[in-house]
Amino acid sequence: MVVGIALTALTLPTVTGVTWTQLAPAAAHVPMAWLAGLVVLWLVGLLAHTVTLTGAMPGLTHRRALTLSLTGSAVANVLPLGGAAGIALNYRMARTWGHSGTAIGSYTVVTNIWDVLAKFLLPALVMPVLLVAAPGVAGSFAYAGLAAALVLAVVAATGLATLASPAAADRAGGLGDRVLGRWLRGRSCRAALVALQAGTSAVVRTSWRRLSLGMVLYTACLFALLLGCLTATGAGVGVAAVLAGFAVERLLTLAGLTPGGAGVVEVGLAAALLAFPGSSVGVALGVLLYRALTFGLEIPVGGLTLAGWMVAHHRSVRRAPAIAVG
Repeated sequence: MVVGIALTALTLPTVTGVTWTQLAPAAAHVPMAWLAGLVVLWLVGLLAHTVTLTGAMPGLTHRRALTLSLTGSAVANVLPLGGAAGIALNYRMARTWGHSGTAIGSYTVVTNIWDVLAKFLLPALVMPVLLVAAPGVAGSFAYAGLAAALVLAVVAATGLATLASPAAADRAGGLGDRVLGRWLRGRSCRAALVALQAGTSAVVRTSWRRLSLGMVLYTACLFALLLGCLTATGAGVGVAAVLAGFAVERLLTLAGLTPGGAGVVEVGLAAALLAFPGSSVGVALGVLLYRALTFGLEIPVGGLTLAGWMVAHHRSVRRAPAIAVG
């Protein structure tokens, strides 16, 4: 987290040419009505994401899906490679709600695949728009778009082969048993992976429309949020610039060097936006406002949600009837 803050504090002024003393008076001019509306839009985006989450785990309610989203993000945003810790926390929570380990595993695999594919597909969809709207600038994003397309092809081929093939899961599980046998303590990687493949394949086959709809709605809300933040701060950049910056931001959030890509995302997003004409002060402030909502706000809100779940879970355990023995 310190590294992420340092990257933002030291590198953002260099990239944008805007000092921190210039941002303070500009921030004071952002209308409170805009801030309130942006917070509401952030919440609408989270609710839209629950469409994907509930589709990935049958029986999961939208309220509990929102709880998983907020708590998992809060943990992921404060730890390096915190996604793994967020998954572990969500596993524990979902188990207390009665979901099986296989169902949670399928949920984790499917939601992450849909998230990664959405982030890789976005540059491919944005490139034609940029070539039409801003052909002079689009060339600077061509290599990034080509790299994203190549990575997408590899990820999609690998993911689809694993999801569609019980034989591939059986072979991978057998290899895991041979390599990790001494640490498995009688458990079987093969059985676990075959069950995971079957559950994941069933979820994708029955819910792919719902998974995709939720991801499209969520991505659209995030784009609208970035556009709203830049409009509120007077960045003066066009929709094509916002599209380019948003595509870059989505890819950079995959970088796990710092929690939530802190520092890396802010600098990369600002640099992409400033490749287009606009106000440097407005862009820098808009980027910080967007990240404050999509990254910073999730930490306290998710932390409070986790605390509420822990209290409720503790009370339910205390109220559970004791089992007589003998």
